[in-house]
Order: sequence, then structure tokens, then C-alpha cells
Amino acid sequence: MCRADVPGCWGCSHSVHRRGFLTRCGAAAATMALAPLAAAAQPKAEKPRVALVFLSNSEEREIWPYPGFDCAGRHREVINLLESGCPGVEFVPIVVAQPGDAQKALAMKDSVDGYLVYVVTLNWGLTGVLHQVGKLGKPMLVVDEYLGGSGVFLVGLSGLKRQKLPVAAVSSTRPADLVAVARGFADVKKPGMTPALFARRCDEVYRGTFARSGEMKCREDQPALTPIAECVKRLKESRFLIVGAGPAGQQHEFLGAKGIYVGFPEFKALYDQVDRDEAAVWGRRWCSEAEKVVEAVPEWIHKAGAVYLAMLALMKKHGTDSITMNCLGGFGSGQLPAYPCLGFMQILNDGGQGVCEAMPDDSVSTLMGRILAGRAGYVSDPALDTSKNQIVYAHCMALTKVFGPKGPSNPFRIRTLHNRDPRGCCAQSFLPEGYMTTSFRTNVAQKKMVIHQAKAVGNLDADRGCRTQLLGEVRGDIGKMFDQWDLFGWHRVTVYGDLKEPLVEFGKALGLEIIEEA
Repeated sequence: MCRADVPGCWGCSHSVHRRGFLTRCGAAAATMALAPLAAAAQPKAEKPRVALVFLSNSEEREIWPYPGFDCAGRHREVINLLESGCPGVEFVPIVVAQPGDAQKALAMKDSVDGYLVYVVTLNWGLTGVLHQVGKLGKPMLVVDEYLGGSGVFLVGLSGLKRQKLPVAAVSSTRPADLVAVARGFADVKKPGMTPALFARRCDEVYRGTFARSGEMKCREDQPALTPIAECVKRLKESRFLIVGAGPAGQQHEFLGAKGIYVGFPEFKALYDQVDRDEAAVWGRRWCSEAEKVVEAVPEWIHKAGAVYLAMLALMKKHGTDSITMNCLGGFGSGQLPAYPCLGFMQILNDGGQGVCEAMPDDSVSTLMGRILAGRAGYVSDPALDTSKNQIVYAHCMALTKVFGPKGPSNPFRIRTLHNRDPRGCCAQSFLPEGYMTTSFRTNVAQKKMVIHQAKAVGNLDADRGCRTQLLGEVRGDIGKMFDQWDLFGWHRVTVYGDLKEPLVEFGKALGLEIIEEA
């Protein structure tokens, strides 16, 4: 994570009004004589007290930054940063590690003047705490730990905004940005200050810290596009499997495409029939193609090969090349013998479709990109860094052929997943930079689609969050990107290419309302 020193002096944002000179020396002398007595009679103004609420628990496995993250150490760093950078504010730290701890923070309502909620880790059960604090009617600032609490931060914050609750936010890797905004708490006791006015002033200060958009000139990339009428026709003819979620044996229509629900027992029966020697061949092939194998071990890479072959058999049985699976839940419950991530990578590279987490909305979105441009999408969990005007698209499953199955491959490593489970295997893909990308997601139930664009500018290799970490320079207003996550969920599907206009046309042809989020 990027760290920066906080400047020692930030100046003063308030003008000082001076009295006019007294015209009589006697009056001036009298005033000077009485001044010490007046000062002694007036009590020293108390600093505003602000509850510094850490949503923080690294004891669970499926979290960001990673299991066992030093939460207490990070709390100390943040406390020291705020106390040194905001001398006019008294911060009162408290940790909310479980939803049941929320009352500790809520009970402070009458003894504090505002709330700064710092989302340290990715614990979805704590999202509701944001809403509970937001309804207290106090000045409120919500802060994201980059590649830490990002999902809870984005979804929870946008939920507050959709409820019209006044709230300010910071999502930046530059500590000075947090300090600059948090200093606004120094004014919360002044006459006329309301939570809404506080949020507006914080937003003004925060926007002043945003990096300017960089050069958006990109490498040449003109994919052949399918006519929109044909796109609609092909989508409505599409079928995809949803494994390990929903009513097994039933089908459901998603914008015309058929989602077929399959239970884990049906998948496991095919897995048990897989040739283990053939599975090991796939494991060795992935290892030889990888730049290197880091934590993952051969036994589980070979089991991933068996899961891949079972997925191929299941798709063949149901007459499709598209599958999404409840991977984390299935493996965690013992119903899935190994993670499907490497198999999904191979399916995507070969022109099919493998999507994590049994997500129909992601599956439909990925189908749209494949049908329109012949390119697979990269499903990710994004995080924002306004100090660089960047979004990072992070996930533990990624393809290595972003320009289609006949295009070039980019380098990758074989890693364990974000949960550091030694039985897990996934690709850390270093995706191409210099190209325009288009990211979007459908909300099929509400017939909406959200969309933005970013220039791919590189890949992070941070030891936090998910393994593949594509960096994008946001095209448009990154400040607008705090608003839509509760409606569309955390995921976005990124397709390489300047595809915004044709995807919007495709969405409208499907009857979708289009929301531009940047």
C-alpha cells in the first residue's frame, strides 16, 4: 500500500476578523487591563469528539486484505495519523468486529459530535453497521482501507447515498487525503453546521485532492463487432449452467438467455469419473505455461485439472460452453473437491465462459461481451484510488487471452487464493496495459446496466486482496463512482476494447436502462 508523509502544516481555512483601532488611549488601556480577567473567566473551548469506528476483523478466512492481517497495528497507524494531522479534533477509537458489536458504536451517539467509520477488512456482515451509524443523524465520514474493506465500503456507502443520508467518503492510498478531509470535524460544533453541510464541505475538500485524468490515448485495438440485432438473437439462444446455487433441475430466463441450475451431486458424479492421469497432464501444462508457481502445490493443481475436465463433461451434457459455479461456498462446504479457477481460465482462453460465484448477472454480462466482440470478460472486485484517478480490478480468477482465443497470451503465475488456503490454486494474470477497457454489469431483475471505461495502465502485485490486480485510469469523473454499488453489487465485468457505445446500444436493445458511473 502506498504510504506518504503527512505535511506538518496545512494552513488555516478560516479568516480572522480584526477589530477596528480604539480611538481613545484610555479605552485601549482599560481593554488591555481587563483582557486577562476575561480570558480567565471564559472556559477553554472543548475539541469536537469524534467516534473513530474501525470495522475490522481478520479472523475469518474469506476476507481482504488477507486472513490474519494485523488489524490492531493498522488501527494504531490510523489513530496516530489522525491525531497528528487533526489536532483540533479528539478521536475516540472503538472496534466493531462483529455485527453484535454495533451497539458499542451506536451507544456513543450522545457523547460524540460525529463518526468516522474506517472499513479495515472485508466482512460483509458489518455492512449493516454503516447503515445504523448513518441513521444517527451525526456528521459522518466513511473511509476505505485500499484492497481491504473495499466491498463493504463501496456497497455500504452507496446504500447510504441511495437513502439520501448525508455522508462523506475517502478512498485513497495517500494518507494526506484522509487527513485533509477529516479536519472538517474541527468545525462540527460551530453554529449552523449540519450533517448535510459537513458532507458537502468534505466532498469539496476531497475533490481537491483528486488526481487529474491522464492521457487517454491508447494502443490500436479494433475488434470486429457483431451487429446488434444478431447480438440480441444470439443472447436469447444462449444457455449457461449455474452450479451449486438455486433449485437444481430447474431453468430460469435471464434477458432471454436460459440459466440451468445444477446441483453439486451431479457435478461430483462426473468428477469421480475423470481420468486422473489426464487431469495431471492439465496440471503440468498449466505449471509449464506459468511464469512461475508460487504457493500452490502439485497435488491441488492436479485436482484443479480434474475439476476442469468435470466442468467440460457437464457443459457437454447440457449442450453449452458457459458455466458459473458457487466456488467458495462449494469448496468450503466440502461439496466441491477443488477450486475451479484454473479451469475457468482455460475455458475462457478457449472461447467458452467460466464465471465465479454462481452469478447470473455476471454470466449475462460476460455473454454480452463475448457475443458483441468475441472477447471474454474479466469479472472482478474493484477498489478506488482517487489520489491516482485509478480503479483496481482485483480477482482470484482471470483469463490470459483478453483479445480472444486466437489472440496472444499474457504472463501469469499460479498462486493460492486471497484466502491463502494451501489447497487453492488460481492464476495471477498480468493483463496487457495501454489499451482502453470497458467495464459494466447488468442487474437483470431491475433491467438496468451500469458502465464505465478505463485505460489499462498496469498491474499491481500487492500482498492484499485478490491475486490479479489490473489497474485502470478512469475515463470520466471518478467521484461519481461511489454511487451505484448497492444496486449492481460489487462485481464488474471488464472487456478489452473501446466498447462503450456498442454495449450501450446492445443494452438498450434488450430493454435495459443504462447508467454511466464515471
